[in-house]
Amino acid sequence: MKIAVTGTIGSGKSAVCQYISSKGYDVFDCDRENALLLEKGNEGYLALKEVFPGCFKDEELDKKMLSAIVFADPEKRKILEMIMHPLILKRLQERKDDPLFAEVPLLFEAGWDSYFDHDLLIVTDTDIIVSRLEKRGMGRQDALDRLNNQMPVEEKIKRADKIIYNNGSLEELYAYVDMWLAEVIC
Repeated sequence: MKIAVTGTIGSGKSAVCQYISSKGYDVFDCDRENALLLEKGNEGYLALKEVFPGCFKDEELDKKMLSAIVFADPEKRKILEMIMHPLILKRLQERKDDPLFAEVPLLFEAGWDSYFDHDLLIVTDTDIIVSRLEKRGMGRQDALDRLNNQMPVEEKIKRADKIIYNNGSLEELYAYVDMWLAEVIC
């Protein structure tokens, strides 16, 4: 069984996945795999070096520069996603865990929802998300821009199997996750 956990930036999907991991389940982290693929010499690094050569300084990928470019230009973001998404999906498909949990930030945007048997969407109010991102050092406008570059949460809600609203405490979030796990892992 393959189960995706998704949500917008700052929604709490990583907290949910850390909690699932604490319960003894392995969780495939798409962002972590993306970072590994972008390490010097790896597939993603080599592909991006060809397509975005200006983002490399002394053989190192300048991730902030790449982010600024792709968030400012939807066509360049699509190119980046066309390069990285298949590489991440390949690594995901190599995993044989059962159940297989995966933290997939762009589940619906990438069209990966059909790959999973179940998905869980974490939804959080925008003001809470912006506050969380500001605490991580992101400016308010940058946080709003990143949220606006993702599929609207209303569309994600329409497509999700299960939704957990994460506007309260971690204890409340974990209680909802426990109920969901009892439903999905039976």
